[in-house]
Formats: sequence, structure tokens, C-alpha cells
Amino acid sequence: MSIQPDDLVPAEEHAAASATLSRARNHLLSLQSPEGWWRGDLETNVTMDAEDLMMREFLGNRDPDDTAASARWIRSQQREDGTWANFYGGPGDLSTTVEAYVALRIAGDNPGEPHMELAAHFVREHGGIEASRVFTRIWLALFGVWSWDDLPAMPPEILLLPAKIPLSIYDFGCWARQTVVALTIVGAYRPVRPLAFGIEELRCGVVPQRPGPSLRTWKGRFVLLDRVLHAYEKLASHSVVRSTVRELALARAERWIVRRQEADGSWGGIQPPWV
Repeated sequence: MSIQPDDLVPAEEHAAASATLSRARNHLLSLQSPEGWWRGDLETNVTMDAEDLMMREFLGNRDPDDTAASARWIRSQQREDGTWANFYGGPGDLSTTVEAYVALRIAGDNPGEPHMELAAHFVREHGGIEASRVFTRIWLALFGVWSWDDLPAMPPEILLLPAKIPLSIYDFGCWARQTVVALTIVGAYRPVRPLAFGIEELRCGVVPQRPGPSLRTWKGRFVLLDRVLHAYEKLASHSVVRSTVRELALARAERWIVRRQEADGSWGGIQPPWV
């Protein structure tokens, strides 16, 4: 004798499950476009809004109405302890809080306001901007409040490496690859648009201890590689050969980016390569 699934579930529960399934199906169908597709809002942390605001400030095309709307949203997501999280219900995140704070300063929030003082206190207590992630410090470098020399070296010459050897851009994932290639161009030119204010209140004055160069660990190898690349940037900065190679690398990076642009104007289907 075979046992049917319905025999294992009480009739009342089976009826409730069927009714729930029917309501869920009808709800989804009610949201469907006549063309057959569905649209949903993708919600994430406030770095998306903060970076959009910072990008518009850097480009010089920031709109007052858009700025006010972005600032309202960023403020609405701040928690009682003054922080912003990476995900709903998560702990306060240093880099996210730094980016949100700077965006609000750009929008006109006074650093003496309670919500700003709380955020700045959290940042200092957790190592200051000195301990923030690389992406955050790149944004700060664009505004002249962090040194380009104190960021990992990413020369565009990596575009000239064959695809199958180590350090090739094809060692990265798709979205990371497209982000890195764009950053090699930004890092080559090191643009700066100074802000009208400083952010000394976000510094703690202590540089986090980082691993030294070594071939014994992966972190040590990356540190060693970074020092070599920084040395390349400094020693060859006035070399005619280096200048020629740099021009070739920048041209290749530009072509690489343009060829991979999507039909809608974006790259990689994700925010980091876009900005």
C-alpha cells in the first residue's frame, strides 16, 4: 500500500496551505506587468545612496532636491547609537558609517548635531577613517582627505598581462574585474576635488597595524606585492619607457571598459563598476 502526501497532513492544515498558496499566487499575478515581467525594488545599505551623493559632488552636478532626498533616506536608516549597518539588523559598520557621515556633511548637516556627533564618536572608537575599507578611502582620496599614496597600488599595466598568468585581471570575479579596471585608470590620474570642509573629527590618529611583507603568508605576499608596485610607480614615474607603456595600458583599459558596457549603459549588473 502506498501512502499519499495528503494522508500525512491533517485536513485542516492541508486546506490552510492550499488557501495560502492560492493567495500567494494571486498576489504575484496581480503584480505582473501586462508585458509579462515583474519589477522589484532592490534594497541595500546606505553606501549606495552615500556614494551616489559623493559621486555627484565630485562631478559637480549635484542637484539640491536629489541631495535632500538622499540625505533624508540616509538619516532615516541611522540607528540610535549613531551607526549605519551593512544589512538589516546587523551591527554598526565602520566604513558604512564613514560614507554616510561624509555624504551628510556634503548635504549640509552640521557636525555638531547630535546624530552626527554620535556617528563621529563611533568612527573614532573603531579606529577612525584610518581603519576603514579600501573603497571608502578611495572616495576620501577623491576629495583630498586621504592620500593616494596610502592606498594599494593598482597600475593599469596589469591590463597588459596575459590572461593565464597570476595577477591578471581575469583572476578576479566578473564584477570585481570591471571595478578594478576602472580603478586602475582613476588611480593613474589621482584626481582630487577638495571639499569645503575637513573631516578631522573622524580621525583617531593611529594607523592600524598591518602585516609586514613576507612570502610565508598570503597577506604578507600581498603586502610585498603592493610595495613593489608602489616602488614601480615612484621609480619609473619620469621614465620615457614607462610613459609609453602607461599610455598603452590606459588605452587598453579604456577599450576594455567600453567594450563591456551593457546596452542600458551599465557594467556588470551591479553598482561598484558603474561608479
